[in-house]
Amino acid sequence: MIEDRIRILRRAAQISSSERSEKVWCIIAGNDRLVDDIAYNAITAKDRVQILFRESISISSKHSYKKFDCILLKGETLKISELNNKTREEGGASLQITSTSINNQPNLLVVIGPEDYMKKFVGETNRHNVKIDILLEDHTTGFIKSEPKTNFRLPSFLTSTFTPILDTSEVILSALLISVTDEDDIEKVKSISQNNHLFGIDLKTTIQDKEKSKIEAKDTEEKEEKEEKEEKEEKENEENSENKENKENNSEEKDEKKQEKNKETNEEN
Repeated sequence: MIEDRIRILRRAAQISSSERSEKVWCIIAGNDRLVDDIAYNAITAKDRVQILFRESISISSKHSYKKFDCILLKGETLKISELNNKTREEGGASLQITSTSINNQPNLLVVIGPEDYMKKFVGETNRHNVKIDILLEDHTTGFIKSEPKTNFRLPSFLTSTFTPILDTSEVILSALLISVTDEDDIEKVKSISQNNHLFGIDLKTTIQDKEKSKIEAKDTEEKEEKEEKEEKEEKENEENSENKENKENNSEEKDEKKQEKNKETNEEN
């Protein structure tokens, strides 16, 4: 881990301005405390990293519910690499995805879930003759939160007894970035992942939707600012026009009074 940090510092010293502005995406999965930590780091990084979405996921197994969080980030290569390494240090799974993959690889999906479920998912896609390419893969090493699965409410003392045991049991989350070769098979792959209790993300669609929402929000903000500015200018113009009119009226009154005074003076003479 120390070597990773040294490598990042060396990279920071060599990195060009164009590389600093290059954007990459990153999917991070782990327990809620880990993702809270990553979200905090992303928020404090301000303009260098954006949080595109965060989800809390619960997956049902035979005796318990496995709970984990997932977050999608977009940001500068260097900062994302820092968060990527931090995630792995804290036992999470992380997939760093370049714009090259987004642009050149067809039909990208991210699939996340317990490792044994993931193996079933890959086996089932193979049995259905669905061709997928696994581009990136990572696994968690930290604990995943679990809750007992019962048809009735357990007393709190039993829940507090069983939950730590479930939390410390060996549950490994796998995260895969896959490319579905045939576009017609995308829905089939999504269905297979859902049947195997996995969390799936259509990466390109999600990114496009988030970018579109961001653009629309920015357009709306600019439109509101423009309307506010126009309204302010219109109000100022009205006030200026009113002031001008008042000045003209005052000037006319003064002229009238002056003329009356001159007339009176002439009459006296």
